[in-house]
Amino acid sequence: MSPQPCSTTALSNWSPELVPGPEWRSFEQLRLAGSTALESISLGQVATLQIKSKTFRLLCDHDFQRLVGLASEVHRLRQGITIVLHAARIVAKHPNDSDGIELLCQSASMLGESNLLPVRPGHDRFEISPDEVEQFADDDLVIPEAGMPRPKL
Repeated sequence: MSPQPCSTTALSNWSPELVPGPEWRSFEQLRLAGSTALESISLGQVATLQIKSKTFRLLCDHDFQRLVGLASEVHRLRQGITIVLHAARIVAKHPNDSDGIELLCQSASMLGESNLLPVRPGHDRFEISPDEVEQFADDDLVIPEAGMPRPKL
């Protein structure tokens, strides 16, 4: 998957306060509930799907993109702290070196400059235009439901 351009959102506008949402004890239970089951997951909720011995968590795309942004920011800070520590070690070894002190000051100030979270835009909804419906209306593709194999649970 190719990287997408990122927009940014202020870090102070969102915190990962996720609450439990709907829960399904089997895939069959989720399947029978249909698409309305997934639509019932609102912003800030984490739905749970349990299949045999595995548990899956489902999020809205908006919350997922925020978590991805938060993880990216944590990674950036971790790398930045490593650079500041290296600069501090240089200053400790050479306390009279003005270039080392300047490097330490610049690297430390760079950590505090960005208070923005990168957020990837989500996927567009799949929609068929009226022109496409009209164009393919004459296709006689009929798949009998009885002929479709069903998953074995």
